Amino acid sequence: MASTIPTKKTMSIGERDKLMSDIATKAADEYYRKSENATDLQIKSFPETYLQQTIPYLTVRTLHRLEETLKRHETALKSLETDSRRIKWFAIVTAFLTVVLVFLTIVLARYPLEDIIRSLSK
Repeated sequence: MASTIPTKKTMSIGERDKLMSDIATKAADEYYRKSENATDLQIKSFPETYLQQTIPYLTVRTLHRLEETLKRHETALKSLETDSRRIKWFAIVTAFLTVVLVFLTIVLARYPLEDIIRSLSK
């Protein structure tokens, strides 16, 4: 008889990272709650212990700040992409208008304006 092994739901990378971030935040909060009663004397007596215990908290805090920074940069990049598209469109329109202006300049240089007005009025 074949045994049925329950399969775990496969998480996307983003879901997994969010879950791990939430777990680390909870652990850091709990660590802070437990250690907020530590006295200066205890810390001075065993600084290595307190450093070992606070490094994960500091790492989590740094990762959260990095995540916020990355989100701000992502927003800035999207804004730059939008600006880039607008500048590209403006450049195309400006080039078209320049070509029209050059064409009109050539026509007016070749044919005096009075001749053009006379031929239009006929």
